[in-house]
Amino acid sequence: MRFSGFCVASIILFVACKQNREIKVYRVAKESAPPAPALAADPHAGIPGAMPGGAMPGTAAGDPHAGLSADQLAAVGASAAPQVGDSPPAGWKKQAATAMRQLSYLVEGEGGATADISLIILRGAAGGTLGNVNRWRGQLGLPPVDEAGLKSSSTSLATPSGDAVVVEIEGLAQGADPAKDGRIVGVIAESGRDGWFFKMRGNSALVSSEKQRFLQWVPTVKPSGPPASAPPQSVPAEPPGDLAWQVPDGWSKAPAGASMRYATFTVTGADGSKGEVAVTHFPGDVGGDLENVNRWRNQVALPPVDAAGLGKLVSKLAAGPKTFSFIDITGPQTRLAAGWTRHGPDTWFFKFTGPDALVAAEKAKFTAFLESIRFNKPE
Repeated sequence: MRFSGFCVASIILFVACKQNREIKVYRVAKESAPPAPALAADPHAGIPGAMPGGAMPGTAAGDPHAGLSADQLAAVGASAAPQVGDSPPAGWKKQAATAMRQLSYLVEGEGGATADISLIILRGAAGGTLGNVNRWRGQLGLPPVDEAGLKSSSTSLATPSGDAVVVEIEGLAQGADPAKDGRIVGVIAESGRDGWFFKMRGNSALVSSEKQRFLQWVPTVKPSGPPASAPPQSVPAEPPGDLAWQVPDGWSKAPAGASMRYATFTVTGADGSKGEVAVTHFPGDVGGDLENVNRWRNQVALPPVDAAGLGKLVSKLAAGPKTFSFIDITGPQTRLAAGWTRHGPDTWFFKFTGPDALVAAEKAKFTAFLESIRFNKPE
């Protein structure tokens, strides 16, 4: 069985870039009570639709499938995140919370300038700091940076709730409205199993002028009550009975992590290298094959393809009565193989990510895993 090389996952890439594309890191003041830190990856960083206030939520390779529209994310739901309280600066206009946002504010400046501020708490690291920073960069039309580039222009720092990173990114994607876009200041931290994502995105000058107040606000955000119940439409970590499959020898079941995950497997190579197989499903077609493939290409630092190129990259794989679309692609540092298929109202994604050598060695097992999948529930 042969397959075309390729990858699938987050955001529609924009092309135009701007000057001063640097990432800056600032120290967030410590506080006795756990501040609302930001997570190592913003699962909402690659979402094409705008959240309330006109900003894009920060995902996925947070989750490997970060890149859904705001409506789709709201339909999927968030993890059972704690209720939070905060002390916002004067002049910030509070917006209604959503299924994904614990806190949301709108800041208005002169000449119609706006900035959108949000806190999103998700279970799991949602792709890691580098992946989420690069999704943020992609939102502003900037190319990704590698691990060395991130380290050379940023530092990690400790907050009472865990290590936090603060980044500032400037750029303007082609066709974007400079009154509402041009700069992101984001904080990424981990608190236990949860990831806290603080993000301010909007007019460059306005975001720059609000930056210090934003950074002063972050430590005021604290849990104020027990974890809220997950929205009834969110996907359990392991919903029973939806699928049957044969798990290859050597694969280890791992906690599903993000609320959008159905299942997660850890794959360990002979040299100790690690890979991950993530199983997720979402309502609808999640933007269509071209958008999904280009988001996944972006995750492994590859350029997008057009509709004509898509057909050369996607092959078909039979799994009982189902037919999966399949890609296998290799970026500068990461290889990604994925299969996906529609069942009823949902699209199911099976994604294997890891070092090139590991994915190559385990590819036959991965395809056998896909071929073994059977859906137990009727469409």
